[in-house]
Amino acid sequence: MKQKLPTRRMREHPDLEQLKRQAKKLLNAFKAGDSAAVDEVNAHYDSAQAATFALHDAQLVIARSYGFDSWPKLKAYVDGVSIRRLVEAVRAGHVERVRAMLQARTELADMTVSYGDEHRAIHYAVMHRRPEIARLLMQKGANARAGIHPHRDATSAWTLARERGYEEIVAIIEEEEERRAKPVPPRATGPAPEPKDEVERVAVANGDLSWLRVRLAEGKLTNHVRWDDGGVLTVAVRNNRIDALEFLLECGFDPDERVSSGEGDWIAYSQGYPLWYSAALARSDMAKLLLDRGANPNVHVDSSGSAVYSAYSHKQWQLVELLRERGGIVTGDIAAIYRQTDLARQMLIEDERGVLPHSIKPSDRPLAEELLRFGAEGGATEIVRMALERIDWARHDARWFGMLVSPLSFWHHIPWLYAGNKDFDRESYLECFRLILNACDVNVVGGFGRTILHEIAAMGEWITEAEVAAFGRAALEAGARMDRRDEILSSTPLGWACRWGRVRLVRLLIEHGADPEENGAEAWARPRSWALKMGHHDVVQALT
Repeated sequence: MKQKLPTRRMREHPDLEQLKRQAKKLLNAFKAGDSAAVDEVNAHYDSAQAATFALHDAQLVIARSYGFDSWPKLKAYVDGVSIRRLVEAVRAGHVERVRAMLQARTELADMTVSYGDEHRAIHYAVMHRRPEIARLLMQKGANARAGIHPHRDATSAWTLARERGYEEIVAIIEEEEERRAKPVPPRATGPAPEPKDEVERVAVANGDLSWLRVRLAEGKLTNHVRWDDGGVLTVAVRNNRIDALEFLLECGFDPDERVSSGEGDWIAYSQGYPLWYSAALARSDMAKLLLDRGANPNVHVDSSGSAVYSAYSHKQWQLVELLRERGGIVTGDIAAIYRQTDLARQMLIEDERGVLPHSIKPSDRPLAEELLRFGAEGGATEIVRMALERIDWARHDARWFGMLVSPLSFWHHIPWLYAGNKDFDRESYLECFRLILNACDVNVVGGFGRTILHEIAAMGEWITEAEVAAFGRAALEAGARMDRRDEILSSTPLGWACRWGRVRLVRLLIEHGADPEENGAEAWARPRSWALKMGHHDVVQALT
């Protein structure tokens, strides 16, 4: 089954001549009937025939195997046309260089910097106030409404421009968005055809097996999987179409439905959506079918855990037992986040003895780190305490920032996590936070210059004013600084508290010496400006 997913990893410093040699080697191997070469060609090239397969075809396969649409785009990347180089050009204001790079690789306009960094080039166009570049990016397909993790609602390019008062950029974004929304006159009469992958997804959702059989007979039944919601097998599970699921599996579709995201500069992989949703939705018959066809209960859907994790979080205990019977493992993250203290303790004992199965750890992190992070997210005080006894990081180690943030989530912001934890008490999260504070420097800095006080100010709306103030007080008592500015909103923790309307935290920060005026800051980034533009009148009063 042609998944057309990247199958090679680009080395750090790619060389075009070496890539050409790879293409020649692939060509010769394919013509010789080498099975690995045949599989790779068939994964990226339709109806390849050894008699007519040429070097330019092999180069196309090589390009696609690295995640590029074409050999010229791969060559452009090797020549330096990358997302990071584009960002450098945007920040420097080099309009013509940006134009040339977008001409060579249009997809860069809306590419995130990396899997762990959701900045796009248009974010930098706004932050450095480059209206001409912002228009270029928008014309090439930039999404000005996409934010940056973990505060996506506050960090889209459009939001940043509006809140900074960059009206000329706001106007450009909205003009280009309106232009995109206008229908393009068709070149021929009749309705425009739907994308074939969308047609297949609709057919699966409706259980239209006759149409799928026709596509299969034509050799055109493929699975163009999407990172955000899986492929057609996932569609079948979510729409409770076991007939379609069985048909697709019989056609040879991968039961784990591996997907990828990113092109060229970075590629991330995920898999396991069908079984994950079967567990979440209590569809035992579908889960059994997928497992019978080879689905792995321990593969992880990106940021969502394994199918076992899914069954735990949705309290589908029959599915938990089924998955465990079929080899599913309760890993360290599951034990920690659902407060399985005795199980976590046993894992630590086995780990210290060197007999803990490697499969218990879903990542390459040591078990203690895994238990600390997820124990803090689950408010598992005793597990956090046990894990901290086995962590020997320096107090200023940057890894502490992620651990400090973990108890702040209060599980509500993750729907599948909330489903399993909503009965847990809330006070234990603050206790976990204090335990971690005692082990590290409270002023370690996280992504784009955030401190833990920034994060406390931006805690979700489900967290009460009293809880926010309690976390803030704990951080301040541990020596948290109030003068640091982040690199996106260019604001202090007080500015963040004003933006998010956390009036009790605002009062607390001022009581501890925070400057309510901040006259040295840009006007739009001052506390009062944030409170006024966001309409938090009680915060304005607190500032005075």
